[in-house]
Amino acid sequence: MKNSLRLAGLLQLILCFVLSVAAHGTDKDDDGYILRPNDTISLAVYQETDLSVSVRILKTGEASFPLIGSVEVGGLSVAAAAAKIRDLYAKDYLVDPKLTLSVFEYATEFISVIGAVKVPGQIPMPVSGHLDLASAMATVGGLLETADADSIQLVRASGTTATFSMDSIQGTSGRVQLAAGDRIIVNQSAFVGKSITVLGQVHKPGPVPFPIKGKLDLVNAIAFAGGLTDLANPKKVSINRKGTVTVVDFKVISQRGDRPFLLQPEDVITVAERLF
Repeated sequence: MKNSLRLAGLLQLILCFVLSVAAHGTDKDDDGYILRPNDTISLAVYQETDLSVSVRILKTGEASFPLIGSVEVGGLSVAAAAAKIRDLYAKDYLVDPKLTLSVFEYATEFISVIGAVKVPGQIPMPVSGHLDLASAMATVGGLLETADADSIQLVRASGTTATFSMDSIQGTSGRVQLAAGDRIIVNQSAFVGKSITVLGQVHKPGPVPFPIKGKLDLVNAIAFAGGLTDLANPKKVSINRKGTVTVVDFKVISQRGDRPFLLQPEDVITVAERLF
């Protein structure tokens, strides 16, 4: 009989110790987690089942509990919130309350990826809070063909902005960590829908689409237009750029591969006819 009483006493001491620890915090994994709006937290009060509830934290950072009403817990660690709630119950309602507080469901927060990507939209932040730039771009399927791969903007929730290229994101910049509320904006190339026009002695006269990457030279433009006809005068190829006309020797330009004649959108190239 005495052994049974001693065992019961020992179990009671162990239970009191566990509850005492719980009164000042929660599960070790949650202990340092900072509570935020839309988290759902669970309160369990020893021998007070009517006070045990699960509640969602409002946008104001407040959560409502039986008897003590609204308590501002947003921005507190779980351990600090548990201590605050315990003190409020101890002040007016319970003698040495023993309680546990835990996160039942974490709030989902997002970053946004918009613009010229394959699957634009919101990406939920992992519970761990770790999401980098490269992972976000992979999640949206990468860039569209019309994207400006050198103009990917990261707009922080704090208001700062940084610009990256896709090449840099595939390198060290891809490890840049994102935070909830950040936005990634992938701009469309400024050359989408732009063209030059090739007229005169070429096999396919007419508009030539300007490359998305923004680089087009005279030799390639004439190649896209089907090349010169037998009647073409390669020494008299004119480029009309917003009313200013430049006449060049196409044969010379085509032979000097180190110095291409670069074009701009809306240029008009005219290949003259030979005079016999």
